[in-house]
Formats: sequence, C-alpha cells, structure tokens
Amino acid sequence: MIKIDVTSKIGGFKPVNGIDNGPVCFGSLIDSSKYYRQAGFPYCRLHDTNYPHPREVDIPTIFKDFSADENEPKNYDFRATDIYLKQILDAGAKIIYRLGVSIEHPKLKYYVNPPVDFDKWARVCLNIARHYNEGWANGFHMGIEYWEVWNEPNLGYEKREEDTMWSGTPQQYYDLYAATSRLFKKEMPYVNIGGYASAYSQSDFFPAFLQYVKANSLPLNFFSWHIYTKSIDDIVSRAHFVRENLDKFGFTDTMTILDEWNCIEWGNLWGGIFSPDGAKARYESFTETSGEVGASFAASALIEMLDLPIDIATFYDGSPTNIFGTIFDRYGVPTKQYYAFDAFNKVKQTGERVQTECDVGDVYVAAAASHNNEKICILIANNNNQNGFYQYDIEGLQENAEYLYEVYLTDKYRVFDKVDEKICTSSDIPKSVYLYQHSFALVCFTKK
Repeated sequence: MIKIDVTSKIGGFKPVNGIDNGPVCFGSLIDSSKYYRQAGFPYCRLHDTNYPHPREVDIPTIFKDFSADENEPKNYDFRATDIYLKQILDAGAKIIYRLGVSIEHPKLKYYVNPPVDFDKWARVCLNIARHYNEGWANGFHMGIEYWEVWNEPNLGYEKREEDTMWSGTPQQYYDLYAATSRLFKKEMPYVNIGGYASAYSQSDFFPAFLQYVKANSLPLNFFSWHIYTKSIDDIVSRAHFVRENLDKFGFTDTMTILDEWNCIEWGNLWGGIFSPDGAKARYESFTETSGEVGASFAASALIEMLDLPIDIATFYDGSPTNIFGTIFDRYGVPTKQYYAFDAFNKVKQTGERVQTECDVGDVYVAAAASHNNEKICILIANNNNQNGFYQYDIEGLQENAEYLYEVYLTDKYRVFDKVDEKICTSSDIPKSVYLYQHSFALVCFTKK
C-alpha cells in the first residue's frame, strides 16, 4: 500500500535532478535548452563537454600554452567557454565546474599526465574562476559555487590502466589537490572546492586521500563520486559508504555530490559493449537505458536520493552526441528516460514535499503539495515489480472539494502520455493506478 499525507510537510526537494553538460552541442546544431528548462535541471556539471572533441571548459582548451605567463589575460582563450557557460545559465541551471580535462579512451592520450608545475596549474585554475566569478580578463560575475579538482584520478589506479585519467601516482594527485584547494580557499573563500570525482570508492585511494586532506588541514567542501549501475541498492550502499567514511575522518560538514550516474552496468562495459564485437550489445544496452527500463530506474533513483546522504546529483549525460547521453536521441528528441526528470520536476515545482510511505518492493514514491494543498502531485515509479494495480491512499484532502484528476504514464507503450483526466471529489478520487514493470506514473490533483 502507498500512503500520502498532504498535511505532513517535510521540506523542500534536494537538487538531485541535475545533469552533466550543457544544452547546446554537435557544433551548435542541437540545442536542447527548452527541454533543459522544462526539466528544471538545477545544476550542470561540466566534464566531457562536446565529447569526444571538447573545445571548451578543459584547461588545455583555455590556457593552451602551459609555458606562457599565467598572469597575462591574453594567454587565455575564454571565447568558446564563455558561450557554453552562458547557454547553461540561460537554460536556468547553475554550474559545477570541473577543473581538469575530459576523458581520453584512445591508447594515445595527450592530457592525462600530471602538470609539470602544480602551483602554476592552480594559479591557472584560479584565473579561470576569477574570469567567471570576478570579472577578470573582461569576464563575468556568474557566481559559480562549486569547483572540482580533476576527474577520476583513481580510474586507472583501481581498474583499467589503459583508461586512466591520471598517469601519475595517487600522491601526485593529492599534492595537486593541496596546491589548488589552498589557493582557492585563500583567494576565493566564498566558493566550494572539492574533488575528486571518484570512479570507485572501495580501494585505499579514498581513505588515503581523506587522511592526506586531514593531516594537511586542506579544505574539502565537497567530495564527488560516480556510480553506473542497474541497482538502486547499489546507489544506496555507495552513498552511505561515502558518507560514513567522510564522517569517520572528521569531515562531517563536507557535502557529497554524486555527479555521474546512469542505468548502465559498469562491469559490462569494457568486456561487453565496448569490446571489438560489441556493436549489437551497445545498441541493446543504450536502447534499454533510454527506454522504459532506464526511465523507471531514473525516476526511482531520483526519489530514493531524496532520503540518501547525497546533497547534489547530476546525471551523465545530457549530450545526444555522447554515447552515454541517453535522455535524448541523436537528433535531440527527448527519450522516455528524459521524462523521468520532467515528471520529477513537475512534482518539485508543486510545492513542499509531503510524507509518503510505500511497503511495496522496488516501487518508489515522492509527492508534493502546494502551500494550501490546492495542488498535489505524486510520482510513483515501478522500477522492477510486476504489472498490476498499485493502491494509494491520500490523507488530508479537503472534504467535498472538487479536483481535476490527471494521470501521465511512461511505460513500454507510452512515452509520457496523459492517460486519464476527469473531475472528481475528495470522496470519490481514484485510489489506484495500473503500472507495468519498468514504468512510472505522475498523478496530479488540482482543486477546482
């Protein structure tokens, strides 16, 4: 049974419905800005922008000659990144700026090596932040709060050496983080500095990093991490694991940011869908992810994250040209998975979150009500349970009031279709919704 109590307000919605990368890509031929605004993405985290040929955001695309004078504005090329960031802000999202480089999968890699001068690299990063936050070099005042030092420096260390994003030692990354975080905290104390966008968190790279940060009294405003899985339980366990380790080392005030996630089984990538014979497997995997399976997973994950120790989350990826960009097809048309974010945002925009209970396995529920309870929206996601009618009970509706009742469904037959609309009273409102396995429903009541 599902229970919704609209009289029990439990606060706002955390910004867990963010996205990786901005709305304009493919040489500016695809512009998803209106869909970004519709989904209400609160944050865009910048990594692998316009992948696989980034020309903005990455340090080498802005400061092209590392031997040049980092204090001279003319040695920076901000033009493409200026446009890219403005497009994100115009779409209504805030920015999480990853300082570093995009991933390089080919055997020949250009940018995975540690900088030859950590202090100079930190000064370059600071000048980029000054350009966007303090107007340096004919810049802006964008108010970017979150600055992330590198991405997945532990990738090759923990898993596949050929896919490393950091060819140096763990200690070298810790030292780079020290140089950058100290400088930011000294010169820009009002921003949040953190890292390290962890690909995995179970090896000694993680506790060694935390021990180093603690021993050297370094700032760590947030710790960022990634997970690719088809299991909601995996997200739950990893979120608690990260939080528990941060607390264990005394970082109780450090935020956790999950800034890459998707409904993809990471362990099946390199031995399966990205193998030389993986074409069919790639097609099947990403078709499933962009369809009702990925949609119900995304809706379920967004709901579950609301009660997990996750402060911000951004989904990877928003670009149709990225093979992991599964919320749009290659033409920029929203997929079923996109509408999980759209539906979540519609609930979020309704008002305050209200208390819900659900004792049905693999079914997830979130609901919101306006200030005077004149509008109520409920998101019910059947991640992997059987087909059937799912009963719900709403407490706190106004007696004898008339409501416009609307239901939208995403399942194997529908993208995000309105399947029911009628006027009902609080005494005869529908008490169930039919959900297929791998589906979600948005149920709305608006007082007439």
